[in-house]
Amino acid sequence: MKILKRLCLILLAVVILGLMLWGGSDRQNALAYSFDQNNLISDGEFIDTNAMNASEIQRFLESKSSYLKDYSDGGRSASQIIYDASHGYGDASGSINGISITSSTGTVSPKVLLVSLQKEQSLISKTTRDDTALPKAMGYGCPDSGSCSSAYAGFVKQVENAAWQFRYNYERAQGTGFSDYQVGGSATFSDWNGTYNVTFGNRATSALYRYTPHVYNGNYNFWNMFYNTYSFASPEYGHSFSFQNGYPTLDLGGSYNFSVTVTNTGRSTWNRGIVNLATNKSQDRISSFIREGDGSSGWISPNRIMMQESSVVPGETATFSFWMKAPSNMNSGTYREYFRLVADGITWMEDYGIYWDVRVN
Repeated sequence: MKILKRLCLILLAVVILGLMLWGGSDRQNALAYSFDQNNLISDGEFIDTNAMNASEIQRFLESKSSYLKDYSDGGRSASQIIYDASHGYGDASGSINGISITSSTGTVSPKVLLVSLQKEQSLISKTTRDDTALPKAMGYGCPDSGSCSSAYAGFVKQVENAAWQFRYNYERAQGTGFSDYQVGGSATFSDWNGTYNVTFGNRATSALYRYTPHVYNGNYNFWNMFYNTYSFASPEYGHSFSFQNGYPTLDLGGSYNFSVTVTNTGRSTWNRGIVNLATNKSQDRISSFIREGDGSSGWISPNRIMMQESSVVPGETATFSFWMKAPSNMNSGTYREYFRLVADGITWMEDYGIYWDVRVN
């Protein structure tokens, strides 16, 4: 009876894990990527220490309503601690076996650290303080065979030491004389659902397996969170052109309703008042045409047009609609009016050359 009950509990856990990993939008996003146990993440993505600055890390934590958005230690926020660890400060630097990790080399991408915080102790999704999870935030010094080492307890020590370990694993994976966890080498890992022979396709993959020696107990979760749950392969703010209406011909004093739609291809939700359509070439120029209407009609300042939707999640489309009129004293000819998307106070998005050629009679 005890054996049967244990089997039922294991099956229930597997079903719940499957729903967590494949449910909802994550399941749709997962279709865009294929899991390769031999190549989890590119080397470039793994060691891109400048992939996120401290402000972007903070916005990410806030967007997930994570408890860490309000966490601080020694006057540093969690976002600053993560950024500093990515750049080799504190215990994130050190030398051993001829391998030196310093603030000059940096460690790994802040995205890698954020995903690991969730993979190990679910600290990104936790909305309240968890004093059990914080001391072992990255699972560093916490072997499968025993309890965590008190020498590495605490959020700061965990993040800094784990960042160092990731980079050390990466550096030792090729050309340093070691025999295990080498690029091109293989290892066998046993998980709850089987045994897998893994060939390390690059340094990053080797580094992740040396940190977590499992396929589906940990590294599948890392891959799924990085590419699907958090869409870290996408920029924070990005877009693609969808549609705009035609080029108008105006008489003096004539008006036209300009309209353009774009798709949110980034990983952050666009909110009205933050993401706007701005005049461009040069940035924030004042148009020779007369702006008509304001607020819901389009213009919210001399060089900003408001998004019609209140919010646009990744994958959805935003619409910008506005009126302009040819002044009565304007010279005849063709005028090219340029525009560009901006997340105000954060970043200008890529310039895809949104413009209208306006002919004036």
